[in-house]
Amino acid sequence: MFTRRIPSGLLLPLWAFVLLAVFILSAVVRADGPSISAMLSSATATVGEAVELQVVISGVSNASAPDIRVDGVRVQYGGASTSVQIVNTTMTQSVTHNYTLIPQRAGTFTIPSIIIDISGKKFTTSPMTLSVSGQGQPNPAPGQPVVPGQPAAPGSPATPPSQPALQRLYFAEWVLAKTTAYVGEAIPAELRLYVDSQVRWGIQQMPNASGDGFILQKFPQPRKATAQRDGRTYDILVFKSALIPAKAGKLTLPATDIDFIATVPQKRQRRSNLPRMPGFPDMFNDPFFDNAFNFQQQQVKTQTTPVELEIKPLPLAGRPKHFSGAVGTFTMTTGASPARVKAGDPITVTCTISGIGSFDRMEAPYIAEEPGWRAYPPSAKFKANDEVNVSGSKTFETALIADSAKDRLPKIEFTFFDPDKEKYVTLADESNLITVDGTVAAPTPAVASQPNAAAPAATPQPKVTDIFYIQTENTGWGLVFEPAWRTRGFWLTQLLLLVGFVGLQGWRIQHARLNDQRLRRAAALRETLACLLKALRQQPMSPGEFYDSAMRVLQIEAALTSAAIRAERDPATIDAETACASLNLQGETAAEVHRLFAAHDEVRYAGSGGNGETISPERREAVLKTLERFEKSHV
Repeated sequence: MFTRRIPSGLLLPLWAFVLLAVFILSAVVRADGPSISAMLSSATATVGEAVELQVVISGVSNASAPDIRVDGVRVQYGGASTSVQIVNTTMTQSVTHNYTLIPQRAGTFTIPSIIIDISGKKFTTSPMTLSVSGQGQPNPAPGQPVVPGQPAAPGSPATPPSQPALQRLYFAEWVLAKTTAYVGEAIPAELRLYVDSQVRWGIQQMPNASGDGFILQKFPQPRKATAQRDGRTYDILVFKSALIPAKAGKLTLPATDIDFIATVPQKRQRRSNLPRMPGFPDMFNDPFFDNAFNFQQQQVKTQTTPVELEIKPLPLAGRPKHFSGAVGTFTMTTGASPARVKAGDPITVTCTISGIGSFDRMEAPYIAEEPGWRAYPPSAKFKANDEVNVSGSKTFETALIADSAKDRLPKIEFTFFDPDKEKYVTLADESNLITVDGTVAAPTPAVASQPNAAAPAATPQPKVTDIFYIQTENTGWGLVFEPAWRTRGFWLTQLLLLVGFVGLQGWRIQHARLNDQRLRRAAALRETLACLLKALRQQPMSPGEFYDSAMRVLQIEAALTSAAIRAERDPATIDAETACASLNLQGETAAEVHRLFAAHDEVRYAGSGGNGETISPERREAVLKTLERFEKSHV
């Protein structure tokens, strides 16, 4: 605030002034009737130079701002002020509306007559003329504030709005971490309001910013700061946010308005017709009173400069198969609990993705489909490290069940696009060692041996005492006394039969295992499909979760066709064309499937899957009918 010590010589005149004011207020006060006037601070200007326009409505205490439009001139409303003056027992009330006129081209412009209705009676001003020459100052760079007297950077665009005297006390600007980014990349942004530290002010409401082609994160509570800039000390209010582009091309962050209340000093007009009194020759025109007791509260609106952004599409070349749309810089940690289970018991696999990026677009890491494993839909939990959810960690928990003995988890992969390196990055983890016990046969009890017991004696063979006669003819193999199982030929025959039997059984087992693997994979897909359909019908979901689940239903239905089962097709690789072709779909059902895939991509690239919104009941029923028709086509 403005302070000044009152000279001791003025104390007596000041008391006299107070007594005189009391005397005047106690007299009969007469008010003038309504009137309207308008005036320009200058009748000439250059392109981009601001000219002040004041519309003064006298004789009233409140009057709405008239709508002023001039072709070729940008008209910005600067707020209103009220005043009450008493001169020679005459009280005058007035409302002053302040405008800033910024010419956009050279020429002569006519400000038309301003008409205002007061109590059913119309009051009109005379037209005014503004002559504009073609020389103007350069405009500041996008996102930079306009400060009068401060030269702009070379090469900046033309047509700058220079600010009037009152607006030098405040301005607003966007500060972006970058203006060139990729689709889906989270751009940290700050909306800053600067107000001169000598001004008493207060914010009325949170600013409302939006734009076409990107999502702007909701503003949290602003942060206050103080800084020196261009020779002034400013109080700063910082609104943090983040921009997430949803499409490629040149996008514009439009001008954003900030409304606040400010108590600003008003220049007092000296009056030469004030009565002179003996002993008080110059008291009423003393310069001390130019700023003293002359502060007024105003509704103030300031506006940022639009900011141009260049948004690049994500490259198609080198895009990994399991990329799901995450953009940023991330790390991955994994774990499994418990580490030792029996076949058929669940294992909770935890994957935590940490870093900076668009967590709203992030999906769970890919877990490779391996024989003997069943995976269930994951759950997700996000923990932010900042106010606008740009940095933090997202934890996914997935239940896995092994059908047989295993010593490690399936391979886990997470793919994202790194905008700093401008390439896709895949994080893989194959080090999760676990133990899944398979079916163990019951052991055969053994008989304990007695160390001191003597081994039973062999039965002695009786000696042959008979006399054998000499035989001269060949008696043949069957007449030999040695048993057949002791001969080499017998065992060679048995070995050949055993090899044939083992080969036949191996072929049968391999064929059955292949069929069983396909059947178990199909059963796991049907189990996942049932869980998804149940969740779609019963649970409230955000648009992102709803369309992710709906598209997954279509992909699994297409993957359950006989051809897809034989080819072991991954459901995540199935798009709208493949889904319709798998069932030979045509007509309206095929069109609805394409629209559902398109809606999923739109929600995913817009990043609106986690803002607290839920899908409407009408849209839920429409999508469920589409899924039902698709399922009947499969049957």
